[in-house]
Amino acid sequence: MKLVVVGATGGTGKQVVERAKAAGHEVIAAVRRPEAVDGARAVKADVLDPASLAVAFTGADAVISTIGPANMRKPGTMLSDGVGNMVAACEACGVKRFVYESGMIAGEGKGLGLGGRMMLAIGHTFLRAFVAEKRKAEGMITASDLDFVIVRPPVLDHGAARGTYLHGVDAAISLAKKLPHADVADFLVRAAGDPALGRTVQEIGEP
Repeated sequence: MKLVVVGATGGTGKQVVERAKAAGHEVIAAVRRPEAVDGARAVKADVLDPASLAVAFTGADAVISTIGPANMRKPGTMLSDGVGNMVAACEACGVKRFVYESGMIAGEGKGLGLGGRMMLAIGHTFLRAFVAEKRKAEGMITASDLDFVIVRPPVLDHGAARGTYLHGVDAAISLAKKLPHADVADFLVRAAGDPALGRTVQEIGEP
């Protein structure tokens, strides 16, 4: 497949590029600074510039987004504006599969135990603007006609992939256990080509 990775210079995005290449996919890194990308073809693009996204997405089989604000306490509107532009670009370019790295904080934690729901409630209280942005972005995706996969990991770290994660709709994961960016990237690449995951919101994490 031809995969376009938006946010390819971030913690998860770099791992997505590596794993997609290792799996034999053609990878295009859509980034503001192409010179910062090593080991993959890079195209200059900005999620706030719809025209640049249209150029980057043309001919793609799937788009994987790992974008996020620099400051979760002051997220601004980059996330929702950017996702809105990416959804529109996918629709205009005929790209059906859109894989979006969101976060557990955007959900209600239906599959979590009492401790997990309490942790989530604390996050909702202290990061209200960030949660609102995440939910607005997810709403734009689910309201579209795209064959999307929304992926919600817990807090992430830069450790080595463990390969022990589980995923699913309302999956019973542990919010007390951080998940490596590498494991999230592994699932994002899988989600780009798995028809069974279409139009689902997948929680991912350690049991």
